[in-house]
Amino acid sequence: MNNCPCRGPGPRPPWPRRARVAAVITVMAAAALLAAACSGSPSSTGSGGSPNAGGSATSQLVAYTQCMRSHGVPDYPGPDSSGQMPKITSGQQVGVSDSRLTAAQGACQDLWPYQAPTQAQQRQQLTDDVKFAQCMRSHGVPNFPDPTSSDGRVEFVISVSRDGFDPHSPQIIAKAHECQYVLPAGTGLPSVTVSP
Repeated sequence: MNNCPCRGPGPRPPWPRRARVAAVITVMAAAALLAAACSGSPSSTGSGGSPNAGGSATSQLVAYTQCMRSHGVPDYPGPDSSGQMPKITSGQQVGVSDSRLTAAQGACQDLWPYQAPTQAQQRQQLTDDVKFAQCMRSHGVPNFPDPTSSDGRVEFVISVSRDGFDPHSPQIIAKAHECQYVLPAGTGLPSVTVSP
């Protein structure tokens, strides 16, 4: 089962990781090592991601919608009752040219609540996650892998058959909680992608 390897502050059962990183939410089993929220862009859905400082994601989406409308896209849709935004991929969807849509998105980009992590945040996350992997190995999980980093995403990739442990087992979860002290306070446990 693959998870999005991005991080974000939205609710991520059971291991919320960072209150600053971004994209799409996928959830593994309850009480597992992971889940993730990933960043979006002004043309993607509004689920998951890392809200900018100040205000809820929904209120920021409302501000973004108002900005888009004031920048020449009068029919730009707002968030629905669950705080989700429709995916807008072309100007035709909102009755304007693609160039007008792109210009409005550029003007309103700072209001979009789901931002990608900076390179410094990615480097810090990688450093933190390496410490976590070292701790897991020292706590009796010798095959716990180091995190990987690609395309701005930091994640643990665990193969049950290759690595020899089930990240959903109560024993592994308990060890993960024992190692949580090496991570920044309040960040929770890292997300992982698990394969057979």
